[in-house]
Amino acid sequence: VPKRQRRVQELAVVTSNGKLLIYDTATGSSLRTVDAHNGDINYVAYSFDGSMVATASDDHTARLWNADTYACLHTLQHNNFVWAVAFSKLNRSVVASC
Repeated sequence: VPKRQRRVQELAVVTSNGKLLIYDTATGSSLRTVDAHNGDINYVAYSFDGSMVATASDDHTARLWNADTYACLHTLQHNNFVWAVAFSKLNRSVVASC
């Protein structure tokens, strides 16, 4: 995913119904609602270059999202709840904690 130039500062908020809410931090306005998971979302993280977002969920998945379109890039299936996700500084890997 190419490095993105942010036009607005975004805040990602997770919900207990599987939705990922994206807000403009300057205005507080809602930019997007993403039907991200089939269970509670426990954690969200932006990649260091801002090109991707990762989410962790009770639906036993971690998902990678394109931060411009919020299209799902990859779903990582696990055997248990996924509690957290984090990117490496060079965005070469993402880790998930179950």
